[in-house]
Amino acid sequence: MDTISIAFPVVKVNLPVEGLTFSTLEQSVFDIAQALGRKVLEKALIDVDECLKIARPKGTLVNTGKRAKYFMTRLGDIRYKRTRYIDTATGKSRYLLEEHLGLRKNQRVSLIRSKIEMFIASITTYRDTEENVELLTGCRRSHESIRQSVIKEAEGIIAHQDAAIDKIRRLEDNEVVSDPPEIAYLEADSAFIRLQSSHKRKKASQPRRRRSIEVKLAIGYTDKVKRYETGRGKSLKLKNKFTYTSIENGRIFMEKLSLIAEKKLSLSKVKALIFGGDGGAYISAGIRDYFVNAIYILCKFHLKRNVKRALPTRPKAQGRVNELIKKDNMDKALSLINRLYIRSKDRKDRSRLEDLHTYIDQNRDGINPINRIKDKALRKKIKGAGAMESNVDKFIAHRFKKRSMSWSEKGALSLLKVRETISNGEWDSWWLEGRDQKIEIRPEPLKQLTAKNFWKQEKNIMPFIEATIPALHGPDRNEPWAKVLREIQDIDYYKRN
Repeated sequence: MDTISIAFPVVKVNLPVEGLTFSTLEQSVFDIAQALGRKVLEKALIDVDECLKIARPKGTLVNTGKRAKYFMTRLGDIRYKRTRYIDTATGKSRYLLEEHLGLRKNQRVSLIRSKIEMFIASITTYRDTEENVELLTGCRRSHESIRQSVIKEAEGIIAHQDAAIDKIRRLEDNEVVSDPPEIAYLEADSAFIRLQSSHKRKKASQPRRRRSIEVKLAIGYTDKVKRYETGRGKSLKLKNKFTYTSIENGRIFMEKLSLIAEKKLSLSKVKALIFGGDGGAYISAGIRDYFVNAIYILCKFHLKRNVKRALPTRPKAQGRVNELIKKDNMDKALSLINRLYIRSKDRKDRSRLEDLHTYIDQNRDGINPINRIKDKALRKKIKGAGAMESNVDKFIAHRFKKRSMSWSEKGALSLLKVRETISNGEWDSWWLEGRDQKIEIRPEPLKQLTAKNFWKQEKNIMPFIEATIPALHGPDRNEPWAKVLREIQDIDYYKRN
């Protein structure tokens, strides 16, 4: 194909020196450069279209004339004409210029401009994004148009992520971490953001609409290292950190997190997996179901906050409970809370104490678990969790929980996925290659194993179900019946004398 020449015309502009400021001079040069850039870009597009017209295969494409198109770029809005063709084989219209330049059908905004807009939108409000983009590029687009672009782009991000997760679930993604870490860390937490109210109840008998969206956030990393290699600063950063966020129910969230974490951190090959949480029911249940070998650590911040909320007028009791918990005397701490509950006559106070008792009792395995690790060498290497609260603030609160903000589920999830892509360092690769990768559709569902899959048939022998008992974890792992189950699983039913 022939080459095209891009030439910038010589421009001379006279500006009065009287009253001239640097800001005026800078803005004038910026406006002139953008105007020239738009003209050059339009001319280059026309030249490329002509080259493609000459080089097109004869007899397969019928030229039907020029069609005008408006396009929003980093330099501003441009208007150019390109040739429309009819494919004789399919009868459909084609634009060789758009196909050659990698433009999608009906695309109206350049990728660089969209990338800039969405990056700014992930940091500040859509209305502020409108103003900031104009200040940065000299071009203006409505905040609603930017919001719709975020939603549309997030659909692709979510589709690609779901396809990647499904590939891992089907064991089709064999790529593993070349050097798996010795210790891996996972932390999860939730935050509530305000849900947009589309309508008000007309009658008191109508059920109340939920007023919030629960956003679930998880982070994974391999270590905490110094943020700055030089200097005396003690600030730390998370090594090999990744983020995953969702507004799905807890079971689906934990299942997908387990698959992503296996891909990112090779959980099946680490010596220890530390999972930090705030004591939420879906977290503890998800750890039992999908992270059976994990060491659960209850977040100290949430634990102390719950103690303080349950004993707001009893500072001495707060200190005593915290001291007993620190010394790992859970039974004494629960006994103290129980005595306070019996003595209290206030209904609300009793309710708070009951909640605290339940909270500590259900999460006692996650309190000081590192001290119970038998391997001393491994125990010294493990660093406690506690990075979740700052991540929730930075990832969710600073963008989603400002004054008067409310969200639709689709809008919130879309912006969350954009922020997740940026946080994981995948923003540039997404725009360069990720968004154009084809998604393989797998319509067949995963086959569910039934009891028939385990029957072992032999002549004259009663069939048995041969399966493996999962590892027994949790508060009942040392009970007599649990020990019996461990012994039973070692019996060979098919051994004959």
